[in-house]
Amino acid sequence: PMWLFREMQRKGPGDYLIASPTFPLMEIKVVPEFKRLFKGLGNMGEYVASPIRKFTLNAHGNQTLFGTPDPGEETHIYFGYGSDPDSLESATYKAAWIDEGGQKKFRLASWEAILRRLSIAQGRVLITTTPYTLGWLKTELHDKASKPDSDIALVNFPSIANPLFTKAEWERAKRTLPAWKFNMFYRGVFDRPPGLIYDCFDPARHLVPRFAIPEEWER
Repeated sequence: PMWLFREMQRKGPGDYLIASPTFPLMEIKVVPEFKRLFKGLGNMGEYVASPIRKFTLNAHGNQTLFGTPDPGEETHIYFGYGSDPDSLESATYKAAWIDEGGQKKFRLASWEAILRRLSIAQGRVLITTTPYTLGWLKTELHDKASKPDSDIALVNFPSIANPLFTKAEWERAKRTLPAWKFNMFYRGVFDRPPGLIYDCFDPARHLVPRFAIPEEWER
């Protein structure tokens, strides 16, 4: 919520997006945390769940974010879900926050739809997630973040970085879980579950530039 608050100050009045894989998942943590800042602490507007989930800034919210109670344009924060790409279309957003975008139910088509909706404003996206699977999040973002011309910032941190997360729980998980699962769910590092075909394949070690196969090699 604090990131979205800052982006709204940067980009000005208009429409913004918060998305999760499903609405039930969103209601567990995202919506309460969002309301705590935008409604409870700031009293900056009203949240409605029907017919469309959205939060509309009031005059106090406009004053807080934009410096005037009437900026000449209404500001809405819409709540969408990534399991249905069509639900994210037909809008122009200035920034988007995606929570748990690494889950299987958050589809690549939904990510692409959000990028299209941000095109006009060239809005930024924040994705907060655990690396659940080796899906589009890894291939489209994680693997491309290290390239010299990348506009992707990758911030990685383990569960133990949370002041509320105890060392005892960290050691228990490390002791009892398979290494790949501990890496993904507690260290935030992509790893390969056992049982995959070629589960030891590492592109950094096992790929080489194309070359002509020498005639003397056995065939």
